[in-house]
Order: sequence, then C-alpha cells, then structure tokens
Amino acid sequence: MYQKILPQGTKVLIDKHQIDQATAQVATEINQDYADKEVAFLTIMNGGMIFASELSLRLNINMEMDYLQLSRYGKSTTGGQLVWKYQPEIHLQNKHVILCDDIYDQGHTLKAARDWCLRKGAASVKSVVLVYKKHDRGYADYQPDYPALHIDDYYIFGYGMDLEEGLRHLPAIYYLPDA
Repeated sequence: MYQKILPQGTKVLIDKHQIDQATAQVATEINQDYADKEVAFLTIMNGGMIFASELSLRLNINMEMDYLQLSRYGKSTTGGQLVWKYQPEIHLQNKHVILCDDIYDQGHTLKAARDWCLRKGAASVKSVVLVYKKHDRGYADYQPDYPALHIDDYYIFGYGMDLEEGLRHLPAIYYLPDA
C-alpha cells in the first residue's frame, strides 16, 4: 500500500502486529506499577504521538495527559543542539510522571525532559519508549524504564519516527539497509 511513497530499498524492520504485542506488554507493566498513583502522562512530540496514542488506550490508570516538544534532530539524521519548543501546562507537583517517546537513541532528549519534570516537583519520573536502539556511541546517564522493543543501530522511520520530517504516519517501522 505504501510502496509509492517509500524510498527505494526500504525494508520492514518491525511490523504492526509486533508493535501491538510490545505495546500491550509495556501497558500491562505500567498498569501494575501505577495502579494507585496520580499520573501525568507526557508525550514527547512529534515522534511520540502515535505510540503514545496507542499505548494510552491500553492504560487503565488515573492520568492527566499533556505533551512537551523538544528535539535534537530537526531535519537532520544526527543529534544536535537540544531545542525546547513547548513545555506542558499541567502541574507536575507531587505527580508521578510517565514520559512517552518514540525512540531511545542516546538518551539526551529523555534525560532533559526527566530533569525538567523533576525541577517542576514531580514525585517520580519514568519513561516508556517504543524503540531502544542498541549501539556503541554512548548513552546519556538516563535509561528508559519501559522499552517496548530493542533494535540494532539502524536509521528507522515510520510509526511516529520521521525520515526527513516525513513518513511518520506509516503503520510499521522501516529502515533502509544501505543507509
């Protein structure tokens, strides 16, 4: 169905069924861990929006939802200066924050978001990511608490992750083997 818009040589890395299974698994863990807590569920935009939408429908906890927007990528495929574009309006004081993002690459974005939430008085901050990327480039000193999937070091897109700001809407995770 998407062959007309996919770059030549694109391969499916993780299909929708695998994503759904992994999302259900982390939702079960979060439901158990946050059953009796007041939660602020914050999506890191733009990448986290599709995963956050799917995940939130599976959560059976008392939560308020908002988003934040910060990025290191822009139109680049490598991280640069961290830029804040939007900060949540909900109060985080004494709430248990769950940060939801598409990918954990080196962790700088998640670490900055976590640190900001703690400065705003959050009782705790944990994070859930759709994809944890395994590589040897080094990571920030913060790891996601609920990684749904683990992958090798590919440049991936689809399911919220972009290829030059496009193709976020694809229903699976794709990669270009020669990239």
